[in-house]
Amino acid sequence: MPAGKKLLVPIDGSANSLRALAFVIIRAKKDRQLTICLLNVQPPLPRSLFVTRTMIAEYHESKSKEALARSRGILAKHRMQAEIAIRIGQAAETIVKFAARSHCEEIVMGTRGLGNLKGFLLGSVTTKVIHLARVPVTVVP
Repeated sequence: MPAGKKLLVPIDGSANSLRALAFVIIRAKKDRQLTICLLNVQPPLPRSLFVTRTMIAEYHESKSKEALARSRGILAKHRMQAEIAIRIGQAAETIVKFAARSHCEEIVMGTRGLGNLKGFLLGSVTTKVIHLARVPVTVVP
């Protein structure tokens, strides 16, 4: 794996996150020193008498696989590779913490894409990441 700049792309399976991935792929094709890292964050779920730790783990695994499926296909289509990670936690905080611990030099995220004037608004996760991150955050429309 190249020793160049590592870019983190949070992936939730939405068209917004896939646009961010497409943007990063274009950059990585121009600069082969870039390393792509995909992160899927699943929200924590409480255990109960009826929901076991194993059931929660299986649920998170299933949802992560579902969220990352199209991303894996896009990477394969472009013959690109990426590190892929899954974490459980609050989205923005987990993204920022992962970026720091994994030595990512930039976070690339998509906007909510609400169209017209609303399209200029960022989602709450994106806004929070921008405020918490200690690395540049690129927002892809």
